[in-house]
Amino acid sequence: MQFDKYFLFIERGFSLLKPSGVLGYIIPSKFAKVGAGKKLRGLLSDKKAVEKIISFGANQIFKDKTTYTCLLILKKIDQNSLLYHEVEKLENWKAKNYTVNYDDVEFSSLNEETWILMPNQLKTLFSDISSQSIELGSLIGSENIFNGIQTSKNDIYIHIPTREDDNYLFFNLDETEWKIEKELTRPYFQTSRGVDNLNTYRKLLPNSFVIYPYKNESGTINFVDIQTLRRDYPEAYRFLDAHKSYLEGRDIKPEPETENEWYRFGRHQSLDKCDVPAKIVVGVLSQGDKYAIDTNHTFISSGGTAGYCMITMPENTPYSIYYIQALLNSKYSEWFASLYGEVFRGGFIARGTKVLKKIPIRKIDFESINEKTLHDDIAFLQQELIQLQENIDNAQNNNRRLIPLQRQFLQKKIDMDVLLKRLYNLGEEDNLIPKINESYGTD
Repeated sequence: MQFDKYFLFIERGFSLLKPSGVLGYIIPSKFAKVGAGKKLRGLLSDKKAVEKIISFGANQIFKDKTTYTCLLILKKIDQNSLLYHEVEKLENWKAKNYTVNYDDVEFSSLNEETWILMPNQLKTLFSDISSQSIELGSLIGSENIFNGIQTSKNDIYIHIPTREDDNYLFFNLDETEWKIEKELTRPYFQTSRGVDNLNTYRKLLPNSFVIYPYKNESGTINFVDIQTLRRDYPEAYRFLDAHKSYLEGRDIKPEPETENEWYRFGRHQSLDKCDVPAKIVVGVLSQGDKYAIDTNHTFISSGGTAGYCMITMPENTPYSIYYIQALLNSKYSEWFASLYGEVFRGGFIARGTKVLKKIPIRKIDFESINEKTLHDDIAFLQQELIQLQENIDNAQNNNRRLIPLQRQFLQKKIDMDVLLKRLYNLGEEDNLIPKINESYGTD
């Protein structure tokens, strides 16, 4: 078997040892999850060639280099299973003061898709949560989990208003003040720091606007053509035309049908999905508390790990968006997200649409009074937490109000943990769920 050529596609992969019949490699542990490793995963699972995987998790092996590394030992003999181990304490490993307890992973459970690797003691827990849940993509429909818009020139389309009147938003660019018709703008959220940053317990508030050369006509999003732009939106035309040469250099998909579509967004994605009454906004690369609900029809950008995903609820679903938000923010979902997505030092998890679609959501039997009540209690408590956080933010300069509110908030979070434990009913197993921030908080 010609394994070596496949490792050319894996970043920083190199041979460790090559005794007869055995190939040893140090490679990034992300090969088990990322799209770039799909062919390699397919080859290894098809040939049943992996003898051992030793993952170093968030432990940093190479000085002054942030990498996530594993040892991959291949053997040219078909096997029924591979041995897996994740190193917890690198210091003990280096000092050889370490006992390696391997866990069996059946090749029948592996293919070219994401490899779910975990210690044996967690497999029952994984099965228990999965058996009483449904994947988010199946529950609400994959089409309701989507990326943000892509202008392909955010510096031209996205601005912070300096002032406004009834008809126009005013903004500055290159030391020039411009104005644009409000009708061709939408509220927008761009990455920020401080209390307005993306947070599960805060309402998402737009902090800028996006120039939006589209119109919603009877539920269909149509591009505003150049004649209409000149005639009905002269200020928008003046600004866009002033930056025409800059916008013309973009790659626009689908291919423009005419030469006068140079001010379209770079991609047509999500134009109709952002403008909904309520949605959950998720930071693609985030750690906990990063599932904010937007009720302001706010537009969001996609863009790799720096962008955002969004989740909308289908019409007539009995599930509350606040129930979904509470479960996504829970330790149960964080653990599953870490299994399906890449985890980085500090506990940051890459949770794009592919990962979000696979997150298990505890199913509710709405014919059962007890289950429906539990669902409603979780949703109501989540709304209370959001309201309490708003009160806390408003009381920052008043300690007499602030301290009692903070205590209430912490107690409500404890109450939420109790409700979620009742919901999943895992017994003592509940305490086994890994704390991702602690596991990946190491240097």
